[in-house]
Amino acid sequence: MSTKDQLMQEIDQAPEFLLEEVLNFFLFLKLRLSERAFTRPSVVAPQANTAPSFLQKAQEISQQLSQDQVAVLPTDLAKNLDHYLYGAPKIEA
Repeated sequence: MSTKDQLMQEIDQAPEFLLEEVLNFFLFLKLRLSERAFTRPSVVAPQANTAPSFLQKAQEISQQLSQDQVAVLPTDLAKNLDHYLYGAPKIEA
């Protein structure tokens, strides 16, 4: 019998007041897990990683650009990324 089956069997036999407590506890656990996902570092990227972050690398590259190079960069890159990458119609609004 799986854990889920066992839990469902216990739920079927439990009084309503206990079900309310279990539901509150379950919702509390879900909330804690979702909050932990936003505050914990990713398991994929260990804290001991010495590689520069994406933003640090982008800042290094931008500091190496001349004023002429910066002047020709698009100012609407975020809005029209698909236009610049794939040739999709440009959004003018």
